[in-house]
Amino acid sequence: MKKLPFAYIVTILVFLILFTAFMSLKVGAVDISFSKMIEPNSLSIKYRMPRMIIAFLVGINMAIAGAILQSITKNPLASPDIVGVSSGSGLGAIIVLLVFPTMSGMITLFAFLGAIISVIIVISLSYQKGEIRPLRLVLTGVAVSSGFTAIITFLIVKYALNSSQALIWLKGSLYARSWQHIELLWPWTLAGLVIIILNYRYLNILQLSDESLIGIGMQVNRTRLLMLATSVGLAASAVSIAGTIGFVGLVVPPLSKLLVGNDSKYYLPVSGLIGALLVMIADLAGRVVHPPLEIPAGIITAILGAPYFVYLLIARK
Repeated sequence: MKKLPFAYIVTILVFLILFTAFMSLKVGAVDISFSKMIEPNSLSIKYRMPRMIIAFLVGINMAIAGAILQSITKNPLASPDIVGVSSGSGLGAIIVLLVFPTMSGMITLFAFLGAIISVIIVISLSYQKGEIRPLRLVLTGVAVSSGFTAIITFLIVKYALNSSQALIWLKGSLYARSWQHIELLWPWTLAGLVIIILNYRYLNILQLSDESLIGIGMQVNRTRLLMLATSVGLAASAVSIAGTIGFVGLVVPPLSKLLVGNDSKYYLPVSGLIGALLVMIADLAGRVVHPPLEIPAGIITAILGAPYFVYLLIARK
């Protein structure tokens, strides 16, 4: 596939994001005129704008987190799900919602802690001879995620009568997200972007063999840990706010590379923009497809992402 000019791709993505943002503020169960949209206490400013901004930030976080993981593991099928972020965060949230419902106000904190604990377990088990082995990281992540998912399923079955809210959270939803959630999320997005801007070149270098990296004097283990920590911080913060919105970190990075090539200087920003656009469209579609019923954004991303993922597997063999 012929690569398109980077500036051309970015311009189109920015335009689509702005258009989607406008539609997110205007349409829904109740359509709002432009004059009322800009009123200080309007429905758009008070309720729709926060979830639109969160969708934008969550999309950036998940897409870039996936791009980093695919680079450091040299595996195009790696995603935040692989290292246990989604399952750990989901387990933390489910424990609060079902086992300790009186603490539901702390769901974001428990979801974030669950993601961090899960990743710590995966990293600890991935060490071999003092180094993180990418293949071992992937395999360990799959095993830990499967174990946590089994526990989640057990809790949902055990507390079946009270599990409706938990199931919605597990599918990824931006319902009832507020400006307070933005305050919790944006520092993680900013910190992650700063780290990536300063270290993006390492993702290209990490595509070499470990022997070559050691030969050029690179601190392989330290670099992988820095990139992994950045990816985990971005993904864990997003999942703790919006639930498990899948496929974004999996399908967006390969799509970005198809558009602008394998240089991290170009595919990382494109991944962030495509991820933001995808989650914004998913949230908007979930609100307007069958109002007043809301379809969780995670279901929409799965509907959009799964066919492309199958295509990717077939096309790239």
